[in-house]
Amino acid sequence: MNKEYKIDPIIYSDDIVKDSISAYADISEIKYNNNLLEINWETDSDIEEIFNEFMNYCIQLINEI
Repeated sequence: MNKEYKIDPIIYSDDIVKDSISAYADISEIKYNNNLLEINWETDSDIEEIFNEFMNYCIQLINEI
């Protein structure tokens, strides 16, 4: 199962998203292209949880800048 999310490039730079994808590489297959984040996983509810945690990580990286 996969799900796509539109990412606002004004808030989340490509570098932040790509750094987060690297950090989550062991957790899930995540792709990013044209401001669309695609997460592949077994169940839809788990994808939502992965997305929420992924975005929290992005925010954490932004706050460190």
